[in-house]
Amino acid sequence: MADSVRIRRVAEQIRGELSQILREEVQDPRIRLVTITRVKLAPDMGAATVFYCPLGEDPDESRATELKHAMGAAAGFCRRTLAKRVKLRHTPTIRFILDDSISQGSETLELIRSLEIDPDEPQSADSNENADEEPGESGVER
Repeated sequence: MADSVRIRRVAEQIRGELSQILREEVQDPRIRLVTITRVKLAPDMGAATVFYCPLGEDPDESRATELKHAMGAAAGFCRRTLAKRVKLRHTPTIRFILDDSISQGSETLELIRSLEIDPDEPQSADSNENADEEPGESGVER
């Protein structure tokens, strides 16, 4: 239990530091306004999977590939800079993965909105028929 708390705390610290490193120190123009959504740290803290998402855009296939290559190229620099900032016995290897959960959430929200359900509209007649019956009057013999 204590280990998982420590792992979450270290992962959150890594997330904050990597966000700052990408924002202030990485000079690659392909990495514009990228946010780190979460960091998944291995139990032995030897590897960190870093999920990122570009702000203000839903990247198409070519942009996602471009971001993947740019983030992969910046991984070594980020790891070296992270080693100077975070005091750990071993700095974890970093693997960047595009986080598409935000775009999936947006698509789901759009699908829900397209259903055109009016919250003020009364329920259908089928659901109201059973609501007025007394328990045991449903016509089903027990």
